[in-house]
Amino acid sequence: MLRINVLGGLYVSGDGRALTGAGAQPRRPALLALLVVAGDRGMTRDSLLTYLWPDADEERGPRALTQALSALRRDLGSDEALLGLDDLRLNSDLVTTDFGEFHEALAAGDLERAVECYRGPFLEGFDLPGADSFERWVEAQRRTLADEHRDLLDRLADRCRARGDLQGESGWLRRLAAIEPLNGPITMRLMTALAEAGNLAGALQHARVYEALVEQQLDLPADPRVLELTERLRQGGLRPPNRTESAQGEILAGPSEGVAEETPPSLPAPAAMPTPLVVSPAAVRQVPPPPRAIDLGPASESAPVPRTGRTSLRTPLPVRELSLARRLMAPAAVLAALALVAYLVTRPQPARQSAGALDMSQRVVAVGRIAYDAKAGVVGTGLPLADMLATNLARANGLRVISHVRMLELLGRADVQTDSTAASSAAARQAGATELVDGSLYDVAPGVLRLELRRVDLATGAVIDAYAVQGSDLFALADSGTSRLADDLGGGQPAGSLADVSTGSVVAYRSYEEGLHAFYRGERPQAERLFERALAEDSGFAMAAFYYALSATDGSRPDFFSRLRRAIALADGASDRERLLIRATWAFTHSSPDLRAIADTITARFPAELEGHLMAGQAAILAGEYERAHAPLLRVILQDSLGLTGRPPRCLACDAFSALVASYVEEDSLDRAIRTARDWIRMQPGAGHPWRVLAGILGQSGRFDEGLAALKLADSLSPGAVDGWRTLAALYLWTARPNDAAELARVRTRAGHSSERAEGIRVLAIAYRHQGRLREALEAAREYRRVIGEGTSPGAAPSSALLEGQVLLEQGRFQAAVALFDSIGRNNVGSEAPAAVSRLRVWTWAHMATALAAVNDTIRLASVADSAAQLGQLSAFGQDRRLHFYIRGLLARARGRHEEAVTAFRSSIVSPNMGYTRANYALAGELLVLNQPGEAVRTLQSVLRGGFEGSGIYVTRTDVAERLAQAFEAAGQHDSAAVYYARVARDWENADTPFTPRLYQARGKVVRMLEKR
Repeated sequence: MLRINVLGGLYVSGDGRALTGAGAQPRRPALLALLVVAGDRGMTRDSLLTYLWPDADEERGPRALTQALSALRRDLGSDEALLGLDDLRLNSDLVTTDFGEFHEALAAGDLERAVECYRGPFLEGFDLPGADSFERWVEAQRRTLADEHRDLLDRLADRCRARGDLQGESGWLRRLAAIEPLNGPITMRLMTALAEAGNLAGALQHARVYEALVEQQLDLPADPRVLELTERLRQGGLRPPNRTESAQGEILAGPSEGVAEETPPSLPAPAAMPTPLVVSPAAVRQVPPPPRAIDLGPASESAPVPRTGRTSLRTPLPVRELSLARRLMAPAAVLAALALVAYLVTRPQPARQSAGALDMSQRVVAVGRIAYDAKAGVVGTGLPLADMLATNLARANGLRVISHVRMLELLGRADVQTDSTAASSAAARQAGATELVDGSLYDVAPGVLRLELRRVDLATGAVIDAYAVQGSDLFALADSGTSRLADDLGGGQPAGSLADVSTGSVVAYRSYEEGLHAFYRGERPQAERLFERALAEDSGFAMAAFYYALSATDGSRPDFFSRLRRAIALADGASDRERLLIRATWAFTHSSPDLRAIADTITARFPAELEGHLMAGQAAILAGEYERAHAPLLRVILQDSLGLTGRPPRCLACDAFSALVASYVEEDSLDRAIRTARDWIRMQPGAGHPWRVLAGILGQSGRFDEGLAALKLADSLSPGAVDGWRTLAALYLWTARPNDAAELARVRTRAGHSSERAEGIRVLAIAYRHQGRLREALEAAREYRRVIGEGTSPGAAPSSALLEGQVLLEQGRFQAAVALFDSIGRNNVGSEAPAAVSRLRVWTWAHMATALAAVNDTIRLASVADSAAQLGQLSAFGQDRRLHFYIRGLLARARGRHEEAVTAFRSSIVSPNMGYTRANYALAGELLVLNQPGEAVRTLQSVLRGGFEGSGIYVTRTDVAERLAQAFEAAGQHDSAAVYYARVARDWENADTPFTPRLYQARGKVVRMLEKR
């Protein structure tokens, strides 16, 4: 059978294998999508042409359609997959689709199955440029399906409340709140359900997340009703529901006066693991499944379920109207929040229904404890089985499985000292699982092992089913157990054996598993030794190599990269999920443009893997597509909120917060960055790093005193942080105090670790440049290069010489600067990927182009621009891809084509305040030539709000201040001009002699500007 999924992205598979050919040309998957939606009624050729080839003539269009149909039949592996001549349709005997199953489930009233079919927005991430009719059709389908999905979740939540299933209601409402994170009534419903179910901490945590999102995305206070409910929950003022009342009664009413509140019972944990059952090997089902629960059926359309006491999702909500209004005023803010729909709907939240009431395909499985009998002579043997089963189950097509490392991560955060069933159940619930697989391992005869497994419904603690399998070793048990579980869970059988995608050595697997436990306990040196031991047993074990790289303790980038290079070389021998994670890490660390595609694949195929969503956000930031980054990063924060408590070894939510703040900074939305950093602090109050991030953004905003206070608090929470002094130096430079930055850097050059001393020399060189002390800056830059001591290719200069070349450029030694930048660009040492090579060369060429323009070498400028345009496409960085426009702007300026130069310089800028800020500086100069001082002011003000690196290396803040003063003067804003001229005069008070004319001019301008007031 062929399978076509269009919900949550387009994915085509046959016999459990992905068919990649069907997406080779963009119109082929578009054609498939049209036919999927058309269903049995089909679609005419004329309609397909209208959608896909609207501008083609009468001959070219039909020919293109015929070729596309022929290619699709070939890609799908069957001429019978597509039927019809004029009216085309998919052959339902050979092709199944999630779209069709979604609507079949709706028609049958199987709401749970319908929700499971909806794995994300229609054709998520797919677009077809130049086909406007098709794009409008996609948007219409996407809106309709999203509305149906929201309505389903609403009805399922109501159904659970009607039968008193608060855990089930909470599960559905979590998914509903993920779609509408700014909706106050939904937030209150979820908080109430969580509190009534005994999860008060979860209710309060969701309230904190809601308040943070409303403030961040809408710049408004939270719904006062949510705040009131939050306060009542903190004070213990929520009355548990009276089971004799109408299920549709007021759910937010407080306790009756004079009536003592009852404490709602906690969710029962699964029963303890039973003693191994002694039965014949043929008896595989040890416990019968519980009886199927009664299904209340779908709500009648003619008599909708009443919603007394809360707002129906089917009626307009005030927050929706507000969101629409805010969209017109601040699209980046609101659309970022609403874009959560595209990602959070695939979140594997537990359904919390009774075991029998769930459709098998809706289950999200986690593997918990596999106990072993020490007396049976297999001590320690059971340890790797949990990972083996989870890895193998994830290979079964159609199953949703929580990765073993995610379970270990959650168990590590809970500070669990014993490997208990209760702890595994709690971690599985937090990961979004609906059921847990655990079991027991023991000997039955010499050379024969027996594994007994059971499936436990996490909502009720009931045992759904039990199995027993036998084998000669752990790999045989893992394969047999996976086969039995996959059959009952409705998934396809994984191809081959687990040993084919991991290791054939039990000893290697055991060391790897012990290493994972140590890694997620934060015991990095021990983990490193264990992974190394696993590789000594099996040098081809890809995941052991991957974690060996992640656990590197010496802090050496070359060591990390060499280990990661080994993992990427072995990645083809890992399972699909693990191979994708290895490749995503490689792509991210090497700025590869493959990162986006890999991250999108992970999120589509393994939505429970938060690393995929984190990397999707990071890939968008690298590309300069900041709004696109918000949704996946917010998803990680919401799903990993427990990572913000305590001090876990790994905190994906922390990484997501850091990336989200960076996104807002690069958008030049510093106020939003500050609010987000404060949200982070509220959700992780005991950590110093969020305060340090906040300190930096406050400094960029020119708020030195506030930034200094935040930095002091950060140092008190995490004393001895290596980047503390550097943040302070940046604060000084951001607020026009280069003397203080230089003094601080001088102190660091005489104390601390060698790498810290090297960084002190680098910051000192930057501070000297801001002061116009270029002779001293050159000495410091050369000392920095010497201290770093990088290896180079023959005849090339190291990348640490970039600062030296910049000082030569500012001294007017243009030919020397050209030669040095060109030499840096030829260095290939440490460049493990084409993207890394392209990054280095494109950036050094941009620097070199500035020097070439200064000597009017237009012939070489044109050649460098073409080379940069070609090489830049190999990088994931949007700035790298656009730097050739900066070089073309220099060329246009040299030829006196100022308007053309403005267009080119603007095209080169991805972030208004980060990246290669020399382009902003050049753009402002051309705007002044064209008598557009207002635009020049805005361009330069953004640079002064930029990061430490951009305006610290590519152009000095003092140079920017001088040009900004000139722009203000040209605009007739003499007070502002005087402020910046005064800053220039102060910064260059001790500058080298060549700065003297500009220094005197700045001083004179201050007087003249003040006279014009």
